[in-house]
This record gives sequence, C-alpha cells and structure tokens, in this order.
Amino acid sequence: MARLLQTSGKRRVFVKLRRAGVISRAELARQCSLTRPAVSAIIDELISEGMVRELGPGHSTGGKPPIMLEFMPRSRCAIGIDLGGDYRIEGVLCDLGCNIIASDSLAYENNIESIVSTISQLVKRLGNASPGDVPSGIGIAVSAVVDEANEIIGSSTLDLSRKNLARKIEAVTGLPVRLDRRPNAAALAEALFGAGHDCGQQLYITSGRGVGAGIVIDGKVFRGKNGCAGEIGHLLIPGGNELEEAARPSVLPVKFSELTGRTVNFEEFMQYYLAGDSDAVALVMKNAELLAYAARAAANMFDPEAVILGGDVLEFGDRHFEHFKDECARFSEAMKLGKSPRILRSNFGRRGVAVGGAQLILDELVF
Repeated sequence: MARLLQTSGKRRVFVKLRRAGVISRAELARQCSLTRPAVSAIIDELISEGMVRELGPGHSTGGKPPIMLEFMPRSRCAIGIDLGGDYRIEGVLCDLGCNIIASDSLAYENNIESIVSTISQLVKRLGNASPGDVPSGIGIAVSAVVDEANEIIGSSTLDLSRKNLARKIEAVTGLPVRLDRRPNAAALAEALFGAGHDCGQQLYITSGRGVGAGIVIDGKVFRGKNGCAGEIGHLLIPGGNELEEAARPSVLPVKFSELTGRTVNFEEFMQYYLAGDSDAVALVMKNAELLAYAARAAANMFDPEAVILGGDVLEFGDRHFEHFKDECARFSEAMKLGKSPRILRSNFGRRGVAVGGAQLILDELVF
C-alpha cells in the first residue's frame, strides 16, 4: 500500500509540474494535497531522473523565499505515429511538453508486412533526426479498435486485425509500443497542452478519414470495457444513414456533383466553397449540423466541460466552426441550466494524432 500511495503522489506531482512548467515546492504540496517532506522526496527522485531542476529562490510574499522548480520537457521524448487509411504514415518525435522535435512521413501499402516495414523505417529516421534525444517508446494511433492487451481487434480500412502489430514493431525497433485509436490520441494531446488543457472532462470530435470521438476524464483517456468508447461513426442520423457515411469531408464533392452536375475533386469543391457557391456552402453547413448532432447526443450522455472539434473539417474555417458551435448549443441539457459546455477548436489540428501518439508513451512514464 505504501508503494501505491508513493506512486500516486509522484504521479500528481509529475502532472502538476508538467502543466505549470515552473512552480515552488510549497505550491506543489498545496495543489497535490501532500506534505512538504513527501513532495521533497518526490522532487529529489525527479531531479535524479533529469525531469526537474532547481532554479533557486523565487519571489517572497513574506518569510523565506520559496525554492522554484522547473520541469524539463526535453528530458524525455517518444515517437508518435499516425496510421490512418490514406497512403502515407505520419510520424513525429515529440517531448513531454507536446513539442515536435522532428517530423517525417513515408508511403506504404495496406498490408501488415508493408506497415511494419514502413513504421520501422520511420522510427529509424525520426530517431536519427536528433541524436541527443533518445525515444522512450513508440505510440501508434491507428484507425482501429484496440483492446486491453494492446492488440488491434477491428479495423475497417487497414489489414491489421489481430496481426500482432505492436509486438512486431517492438521486435524490429527494440522499443516499447503502445497502440490506441486515432481520436483517443488526438484527444489526449488536446487535454495535455491543447484546447482542453484546463478542462477536467472533454469530448473530442473529429471528422476526416472517418468520424470518431475521444473522451478524456481528469487527464486520462476513457476507452470503455472493450476499447470502443467514442466509436460514434456508426451513429444513425435523421434519414437513416450512418454518421460516418454522411459527415466525412470526402463525401461533399460527391454530393456537390449530384446536386450540380459538375464533377469535382475535393480541392475543386473547396474552391467553390471558399468562393461562396451556394450549393457548396449549404453542404458544408449541413456537415457542421451532422457533427453537432452527434456531439450533442454524446455531450448529453457524458456532460463534458468542453467539446473540441478537430480533423480535416477545420479546413472549412470559421464559418463551419461557428455553425457547429451554434448547433451544438441547441437542445443541450446543460444549456437549459445555463452551463453549456465550451465549444472549442483543436489547437494541434492534423498533427494532433501523431503528437498524441507520442504522449501515449510519455504520459505513462510516471504513475
């Protein structure tokens, strides 16, 4: 029991230091509800591990000046991998402050052999990009459901189901590997140092290659019993279609072509939208309404402090986001009480998935 209490205290101190950057021992003791001797013992341990350093006396408000401490985000780093359903795998080398040290990407083929080979090459390139930064591990954010055993148990787009991806990458790289859903990784990045950094509970909604959600409660990702929490893409929307089939950005050029008879790709559709074409604008606004419909349903069940929108839909700009925001406020049970959740835009954007992948490793360094 003593070990559990010590670990819990160290985790609380680690989290506070990581967020604050610079803080005194006395303030840490107050915020973490620990005694000063307990905090001092934990700080000594973190200093020996290179995560913290003493800055010297701070400003005194009366009495002895407090000794200020500085968290060292560059003391640890990890590699984050964004493995979605497109033709490239994105990777970042990232530190404890969610700062990107290096980034790279490689093309791959959708089979387990190519995926393992490509990720291994990417890990080697990122590891060599900054010789002084040695990765603590690899976090892979994947378009799939991941179980408690760190195994992919279902993917509609990738040849990875029950293929032992984590163990195969570990065998090649010699580094520990942590897998999770892409929305979970992005939500973790936002919770640590992004739009939701000051929110106890947040719901992250993303629409890009697919539609999904990530839930963070008190700084930890909520995954559910089977790893399926946040799988909102199969939600039935008015009209009987699944949310993912109706709200992916890639659907919009198809619908635009059906409406207007003009065959366009996504880039051409964006040009029509940005030019104010009424059909294009109507489709983008409908997209915001569909995502808000899903966000309202999830928010009414979960009652988060914040709803964060991320993914490729951020390319639609302020007009789309403001409409999403307005639609989220409609029919909100919290709004009736005057306590509607904050509606925020992702700080990390597309990079959030890979950054969050690295944090899957880094956030578990201290328990």
